[in-house]
Amino acid sequence: MTDTDDKDLRHIMQQLSEVPFRDDLKSRILDAAQERELPIAKANRRRRTASWYAGLVSGIAAACAVVGVGVSLYMGHPSLKETSATEDTVPFQLNAKAYGLAPAPLQIADVRIGTLPGDPTDSDVLANVKNTSDTPVHKSDVFGVLSFTPNDASQGGAENWLTFVNGPSETVEPHQTVVWGFHPTGSTLHGASSNELVETPHLRFYAAHLAPLASAAQVWTKSPVSVGDLQVEPRVLDHNRQSVQIDARLTNTSNQPFHLKTSRAVIWFASSSDQSFLSVDSIRFMYHLTPEYADQNWPTVLAPGQSTDINFRVISDRQSDFFSRAVHVMIIKVPPGGF
Repeated sequence: MTDTDDKDLRHIMQQLSEVPFRDDLKSRILDAAQERELPIAKANRRRRTASWYAGLVSGIAAACAVVGVGVSLYMGHPSLKETSATEDTVPFQLNAKAYGLAPAPLQIADVRIGTLPGDPTDSDVLANVKNTSDTPVHKSDVFGVLSFTPNDASQGGAENWLTFVNGPSETVEPHQTVVWGFHPTGSTLHGASSNELVETPHLRFYAAHLAPLASAAQVWTKSPVSVGDLQVEPRVLDHNRQSVQIDARLTNTSNQPFHLKTSRAVIWFASSSDQSFLSVDSIRFMYHLTPEYADQNWPTVLAPGQSTDINFRVISDRQSDFFSRAVHVMIIKVPPGGF
């Protein structure tokens, strides 16, 4: 998808009223849905990723569809302590108050603007990813978070866009380095009149299992808000992409004002009761809580006990089986140092 396509889609989405979704139509969608392992990394934007083994001739690529973005140089996060796969793991519990994350055994270097085959010039982000462990790392072993900050210092340098990403599409052998690639469709990340990226990316990979809070490299803590009245509505569907709107009602359960800008939404569509946002087989997104589109309007600060209705408009490939899955929305505080 080009940046122009994305802007056109956003314009269409802003103009659309809510789409009625009759029971008989939903039944036909459910009947047609098929369980499959999608050849893409699912995240909060339509996406495309690729990985090449380091040293191969330029232009020979193993590509698969994903999410993404990037700019500038980024040498990883040395403050994150590595955790081996043999250390204790913690089972995922939906009602937990916090989740401990362990870094994946992947060293990230030379995050840079580049071009994946078939994409506009300088519209992609590339990174060298090295397996620092003695065991192979599969795509299902890790997940990533890609966030962006504006280059304009006057905007404060705060993260203004983020998404889940998959790890390298090919198994990374012990001590092997591959090139990971990612294509974004977020129009705010590109120049006003070009497809070139204009924001700075920050990339982290985590192990696809939880760690004890005491030894976790990063902790995702739930915000003091409850989430209810979840509904999923279809919005846009064409030959290669679709969008749905997730409606939710947030209630401030604390005795202090809750500022929406201090937290992010973790959204995932699960095909089974034990599938979480850690799973490569979930359809997952990360979103800001503040309004994104011109026709969205809700308060950005909730008083104690106050509720508000919000929505998230997510884009994925046409094959994503949203309506045969259970949707989950979890609100987490922005951790110190960001995601």
